[in-house]
Amino acid sequence: MKIKSPVITRSAVMSHEFLLKSVRMSCGFLFKKIITVCFLGALLGLPVVSAFADDKEVKPDAAVSEPQKNLTVDLGNGVKLEMVLVQPGTFMMGADNISDNEKPVHKVTLTKPFYMGKFEVTQEQWQAVVGDNPSNFKEGKEAGKRPVEQVSWNDINTKFLPKLAERMPKGLKARLPTEAEWEYGCRAGATGDYAGELDKMGWHSGNSEDKTHPVGGKKANAWGLYDMHGNVWEWCADLKADYTAEEVTDPAGAPSSKFRVGRGGAWSVGENYSKSAFRDWGTQDFKSIRLGFRLAMDVPVKK
Repeated sequence: MKIKSPVITRSAVMSHEFLLKSVRMSCGFLFKKIITVCFLGALLGLPVVSAFADDKEVKPDAAVSEPQKNLTVDLGNGVKLEMVLVQPGTFMMGADNISDNEKPVHKVTLTKPFYMGKFEVTQEQWQAVVGDNPSNFKEGKEAGKRPVEQVSWNDINTKFLPKLAERMPKGLKARLPTEAEWEYGCRAGATGDYAGELDKMGWHSGNSEDKTHPVGGKKANAWGLYDMHGNVWEWCADLKADYTAEEVTDPAGAPSSKFRVGRGGAWSVGENYSKSAFRDWGTQDFKSIRLGFRLAMDVPVKK
C-alpha cells in the first residue's frame, strides 16, 4: 500500500523524492530555515499490573525497590510491556558524517541505570491503556503488534502516561527517554553508524514495502533492544538543544524550544536517517503515520 500523505521531515527535506512531494506546513522540523514536519515515540497503562523477576510477582500495591534485569508489566488480556535494564556509562554522542545538527561529537555520561522499552509501544498496548487506536496501519492479523503511530508528544504525556501511572506498581514511573538515553541505548556499545548490520536490525525505505512491521521482527542490538533503527520515528522527552563540544552529564535538553526531539528513522526514509546519531524534531502536537515512541523508566532507589 502506497502512502500518499505529504508529511515531511528534516530527513525528507534532504531527500529529492520527498522534496518533490513536499507541502508547506505550519509545524514540524526546522532545517536551514525550512519549516518541515516530524514524527516519532512511549507506552503503558493497565487494569492488572505485575512485574516479574526470578518468578516473583510484584502486585500493583507493592513497592518495587530492587533493579531487575528485565521487567514485565501485564496490561491485561495477554498484552504485556517488556522493559530492559540499561546500566549507566559514558559514550560519545553525535556524529561528524551526517550534518551540522549532529556535531560536534561529545562525551556524555549517564550516571544512573534506567529501564528502556524492549520494543516500540504497539497498537495493542496503546489500546489496552488508552482505549482507542489512532494508527493508520491497522490491517492484518498482526496489526496489534505493529508500533502505534499518529500519536503526538502531547498525546503520550496527557493520555497514555497518566493512565499508565495509575496502575503501575509503587516505585515505577514510565516516561519518554531523554535523547541521550535513547542514543546510548541505540548504540548499545557500538561506535559506528549503526549498532549492527542495518538490514538485519531495522525497517527503512529500502526494505519496508511502504509500511510498518510488527515489533521484534528484526535482530536486537547487543543490549536486547529491538527496532531502534527504523520502523517508526520515536519521540524523546527533550526540547531540542544544539550540541557543544563540552563533556556533559545526564543531559536533559534545552530549557526552552519550540521543538521536541525524535530519533531512529522510519519505514519511509532511507538508511542515512536510521543512523544512531541522526536527529530530527517537531512541535509537540504533531502526529504522523511515521511517528511513534518507546518507554523508559527510572530504576527505583532502595531506601
